[in-house]
Amino acid sequence: MPVELHLATDPGGRPTRAENPLYDPAEGLQRPTRPGPVPEPEVFCGWVGETVRALDPTTEADPVGVLVNLLSAGGAVIGPGPFLWIGNDRHPALIWALTVGATAAGRKGAASNTVRRLLKAAVPDFLASNTPSGLSSGEGLIEQVKDGAPDSEKSTGVTDKRLWVVESEYGITMARARREGSSLGGVLRQAWNGEDLGVMNREALHATAPHIALIGHISPRELRAKMQDSELAGGTYNRFLPLFVHRNLLLPDATGAPEDLVNNLATVWRTVLEDARHVGEVQLTTDAAELWRSEVYPALSGGEDDDGPLAEFTARAAPYAKRTAMVYALLDHKQQIGIEHLQAAWALIRYARLSAAHILGPAASSTGDPDLDKLAAAVKNAGPGGFTQSEVQVMFKRRNAAWRSDLTARLCHLPGYVAAPVQGSGRPQTIYLYAPGDGPERSESP
Repeated sequence: MPVELHLATDPGGRPTRAENPLYDPAEGLQRPTRPGPVPEPEVFCGWVGETVRALDPTTEADPVGVLVNLLSAGGAVIGPGPFLWIGNDRHPALIWALTVGATAAGRKGAASNTVRRLLKAAVPDFLASNTPSGLSSGEGLIEQVKDGAPDSEKSTGVTDKRLWVVESEYGITMARARREGSSLGGVLRQAWNGEDLGVMNREALHATAPHIALIGHISPRELRAKMQDSELAGGTYNRFLPLFVHRNLLLPDATGAPEDLVNNLATVWRTVLEDARHVGEVQLTTDAAELWRSEVYPALSGGEDDDGPLAEFTARAAPYAKRTAMVYALLDHKQQIGIEHLQAAWALIRYARLSAAHILGPAASSTGDPDLDKLAAAVKNAGPGGFTQSEVQVMFKRRNAAWRSDLTARLCHLPGYVAAPVQGSGRPQTIYLYAPGDGPERSESP
């Protein structure tokens, strides 16, 4: 039987900001201190979220690492059938991510291997034939999904163009893409778009309608060392969601998930994936479309003055949110993007921005969200006296209370920012402080 997931909701049906049990200490579970940002509970939405919660006690992998591997692998297995229109661009169900964590403590491989085990039980043929690794060149990638030459009986093409590529040493891939004359970067950009693949120097080598999802593992230090502004401007890396991952449990005697749990999950996954393959165009429900127009798109579109490495890295945040919401919906056995799927995707994009800011460090001049940057700067400049809830209301007086609550909650997920209650002559007042290293490890806005 599927594991039930209970999400508290507000009167509008949206998940509330309850504490996330996947990152809080629980009876019998040892969770080490986390050195970076923490994803919001909303990201663990629907059936994919239920699966992460079910598998969490059995692996030291970061739940958000397992989550993004499930989204990426699930979209790859589903294939090119489902799509959505964003303007005149046709977006497939493809999620690319860089899981960024320390070599010893990131547990990046554990997250991918957890999903591999589930895929082996659910779709063994796909896992055996459609999961290559070792990206060395654009030509090599095209070879995996190439068409047959029409004028040659000896040249057989690939009929199943679905791939889920996991690169455990993505720093090596980055170095290869930078070599003079390398076609890898250009072919990767084509693949993310779902376009036909080809290289100018080999006319006979091409692939029509490929469907390639990609997960890369890399350490923060290696990413900072290898990433240059010219590479960012080329547009390859803003096709990846950068997600900070860290070991979430200490399991000295771990033996993995029980076989019956894996098989029960796999039974549902097999049905979900097969049914999703027959879906065509995916659209938003009426409520989700309204949320997209009124809140998500304005928040993710940024401002005209956004620049710098972080803004470049997250330049595709708006279309990625919609694409990710589609995958959430498909993996939730739905043919439309509901408000919960859009909320989950929005939260995952926010976490990717926080991850990028944490990973890039001083090189990142902003979070990528102008409103969050504005509030963070005001709180930092307020000094030890803090920035009050009333001042937040004045600063963003044209926004409603729910929007301001969401913004302050996200502020408190930034390193060094906390919320604290202050008792005055009347009702208790909330103030926001910037106190790196002095306050509690993490505080949630009321």
